[in-house]
Amino acid sequence: MPENIDGRVILLILFVVISAVKWLIEKIQANDQAAEQEEPTDNLETLYDEYRDEIRQRQTKLEKRQATQTPPPIPVQATVQAPARPPARPPVAAPAPPVYTQRQSTSMGAPVSTPVNTAQPAPSFEPRQTTVSAEQKAAASRFEQLSSGKSKQSPQSYVRALLSNPQSTRQAIILTEILGKPKSLQSS
Repeated sequence: MPENIDGRVILLILFVVISAVKWLIEKIQANDQAAEQEEPTDNLETLYDEYRDEIRQRQTKLEKRQATQTPPPIPVQATVQAPARPPARPPVAAPAPPVYTQRQSTSMGAPVSTPVNTAQPAPSFEPRQTTVSAEQKAAASRFEQLSSGKSKQSPQSYVRALLSNPQSTRQAIILTEILGKPKSLQSS
C-alpha cells in the first residue's frame, strides 16, 4: 500500500500540515498581541489615577498657600455714626527742596553742599485758567458731532456704499445665501 500513494497526495498532506502549523503560530501570536494590548489599558488607568491624584495634591497645596496669604477678614463692629466731615481742603504740597547755601570742603578738596532748613509756607493751590487752542476746540466739536449721532448715514447710503465695493458685495451675497430662505422655500 505505501507504494500506491501518489506524490501529489503526499504534497497535499504536507501542504495541509504546514498550513495547520502556520495557523497555530498566528493564533498564538494574536493571543500574545491581545494580552499586550490589555496591559497598556491597565497602565493608562493607573497613569490616569496617578495624574488625578497629583492634580488634587497641587490644588490642596494651592488652596493652603492662598489661605495663608490672604489676610483674615476685618471684624465688623457696630456702626457708629461719624460726625459730618468738613468740606475737603486742597491737598498740601510737599515741602520745597532744601536750599543749598552752605559749602564745606571734603578731604579731596571738592566742595559739598549741605541743606539749610528753612521753613517755607506751603503754597496755596488755586485753579488756573486753561487756554484752549483753536485746533483743540475744532477737535472737540468734531468729537461731539460724532458722539451725538448727527452725522449718521441713512440706511440707503450705507447699503449703496457697501455694494460699491466688490469685496463687500461678495460678502453680502454669501450672507444672503447663508441667512436667507432655503432654495426650496424661495419662490422662483
